[in-house]
Amino acid sequence: MSQKKNRLSKKAIAAIVVAAATGAMIVALLITDIFIPVKYLSSYAVLKNKGAEDGVMRVGFIDVGFGDCTVVELPDGKNMLIDGGNGRTANTSRILKYLNERDIDTIDYLVCSSVNPEHCGGLAELVKYKKIKTIYAPYSLNTYITDEYRAFKVAADKCGAEIKISEYGEGESLAGYDCFFKFLSPSVHTNPLGEYADLNENPTAETKCLSSAVIWLEYSGVSFLLTGDANGEALSRMCRSYDVAGEDYPVNLQSCTVLKVANHGGKTDGIAEIIGVLKPEYAVLSVGENGFGYPAAQTISATMGGVESFFRTDECGTVIAEINKDGLTVRGDKR
Repeated sequence: MSQKKNRLSKKAIAAIVVAAATGAMIVALLITDIFIPVKYLSSYAVLKNKGAEDGVMRVGFIDVGFGDCTVVELPDGKNMLIDGGNGRTANTSRILKYLNERDIDTIDYLVCSSVNPEHCGGLAELVKYKKIKTIYAPYSLNTYITDEYRAFKVAADKCGAEIKISEYGEGESLAGYDCFFKFLSPSVHTNPLGEYADLNENPTAETKCLSSAVIWLEYSGVSFLLTGDANGEALSRMCRSYDVAGEDYPVNLQSCTVLKVANHGGKTDGIAEIIGVLKPEYAVLSVGENGFGYPAAQTISATMGGVESFFRTDECGTVIAEINKDGLTVRGDKR
């Protein structure tokens, strides 16, 4: 009889231990979810302090499938996040993991380049879990222009960041470093004939792409043209402005080193024109599975024929460009 009681006692103890462990796990998950959603937990279980060293600039074109996300670690220790992918959990988790590996808890400059979902879809979540200092956003009077943009704007307005308009002439220069970024397109929001006027009067697929931010980023003689979701007309307008302005244009387009291919490689006559002006050494294309047939054969042909090295995130994974004392290196980080 005593042996039976002992056996029952052991079973009871085991049941209590399991129940206690389960309860503790549930409580831990509930507490964790207040600060970090369980769905992103793996993005925080990383080794940190892999960030760029002082004086080094690293540009990561994150593999977010059919979408855009670029993380720039600036040489003065600040950083910039351009776009947040399409908002799918796996892609947002990948962005958070990339940021956390580099111990980035505060984003100095956040840029929403486009109201299109594959650019701003993940930004609302990222704004929730990272501290943001300055936001550059499109001048869209209709915040409901896309559901994803609306969610981002709501989160942006609540986060306490300084909000600026993504428009020609805006940007920042880094004190003590030969480094700056500058918006080249769209034109200023007060221009009655500008891209934002078109967007707010007639928000079509064409005007959404026409008003996408185009950014010039330069450090130590190495320069990037980040074209967002710009279409062929936007690129052509930029080339015409460059020709007309001459030395008064804010940057020398012909000194471009790395071109971020616009609109995920969609068919555009502007790609040949912009490559003809830029003559870049490298091109990076952020693309994944989609129902649009991107990248277009015409775009791939024009790009590969005009650069020395061509990287695609769907083939190379995240593409990382780094500028240090030895110059520029570009590599894919397929895992």
